[in-house]
Amino acid sequence: MSLRLRLTALCVGLVALVLTAFAISTLLVARARIYSSFDDSLQTQANVITALLPAGSTGGELPGATRRQLETQAAAGALFQIRSAEGTVLYSSFRGSPNLLPRKSLESQSFFNGKVADQSLRLLYVPLGTTDNPGGYIEVGRPSTETTEALAEIGGTLAAGWVLALLLTVFPAYFIAGRALRPIREVSGLARRIEQTSDFSQRLRREHSAGEIAELITTFNEMISRIEHTLNSHNEFLAESSHELRRPLTNLRTNLDILRDPRLPEADRVACIERMSREALAMSALVGDLLLLTRDRSQALHRVEVDFSALCADAISRARFSYRNAAIESDVRPGLFVLGDEERLSQMLRNLLENAVSYSPPGAPVTMSVGASGDRVAVSVRDSGYGISEEDRPHVFDRFYRGEQARALHKEGVGLGLAIVKYVVEGHGGQIEVESPPAGGTTFTIELPLLRAAPAETLRPLLSAP
Repeated sequence: MSLRLRLTALCVGLVALVLTAFAISTLLVARARIYSSFDDSLQTQANVITALLPAGSTGGELPGATRRQLETQAAAGALFQIRSAEGTVLYSSFRGSPNLLPRKSLESQSFFNGKVADQSLRLLYVPLGTTDNPGGYIEVGRPSTETTEALAEIGGTLAAGWVLALLLTVFPAYFIAGRALRPIREVSGLARRIEQTSDFSQRLRREHSAGEIAELITTFNEMISRIEHTLNSHNEFLAESSHELRRPLTNLRTNLDILRDPRLPEADRVACIERMSREALAMSALVGDLLLLTRDRSQALHRVEVDFSALCADAISRARFSYRNAAIESDVRPGLFVLGDEERLSQMLRNLLENAVSYSPPGAPVTMSVGASGDRVAVSVRDSGYGISEEDRPHVFDRFYRGEQARALHKEGVGLGLAIVKYVVEGHGGQIEVESPPAGGTTFTIELPLLRAAPAETLRPLLSAP
């Protein structure tokens, strides 16, 4: 059964349940009201007959005057009989059948149903006298056929209304269920078309949609947009990585062709081997970076307690050794510990310092400061370069992205350094920001969660000025 039919059946079932409860309640209320009115009339009739009986008259034969008055009531259509305390019928309005009304040995007034001569009656039993001194009793009856027929008519009307209401509910419920499920069918249809065509540019329309339907359409469109962006990013990543790998592979093939020449001088052969070694190392580093960026952060990063201050000091020392012409200044607070991957954090710091030195003029200062701010470790790396243009700033952390000025200064870069920095920072639950004023100089600021910090008075400076 389709979802539309199930929703229709559920709606009709709920309506049927409500109508059934309403019909039963109505029938019970009508029955109680009708029988209450019916019993009131029996009580009135019993009171009239009781008033006609003189005190102590039910002990034997009724006086003639009393019998004449009872005859008048009987002639008016009243059904009753009077019995003595022993059960002897003293008077009965049932001519020729004085004992047809059933005798009831009850101690208090009560109503009950019975049959007399195949006629359904509603009966009232009224004892006379007291329990210690019984004075007989009277029984008053009225035919209940009309009451039964009235209740049957009410029940039939309710049943007919129940059936009609369900019939009138089925078609609107089916129509409303169809309209309610239309967005789901559109989502299903769009997903099927995308699966068949691989065209993720298609979207659902939000015309005349509100509430949960609008939220469903918006969420689905956002999901499609995210998938489209992810696929485009993957395609661009594959294209760019293939392009970046082509250059070292081409150089390797060229040098291999040169090495095949038996007349190649030994000095040129050694130079070719050295170039091939450099290209292989560069290609190995590029492949490693690519593999890192494609892996999930939870699997790529191993978290242990790391002395972040010592790691920063080591990165600065290595940078000073590698870039002897650079003026690297530092201000590292000792005793700062973080929970993270020591190797990746070291790579992050190395890339930041390499980027700052590469885009600063020779001898220009590069400053790295490390401190604590609340429960965060703050790292700031500032260079003295030309800065980053406003157009390039939003893309500075994109993979393989290099601005025009960066390509003009350093043609050998591939544009993965800052992408890896952001990958490592976010993988450790931190954030990174970049500032580059028009006057020049770029500052990268990183904040990482602080695990613990040793008291400053117990520590010694890790580095001295260069």
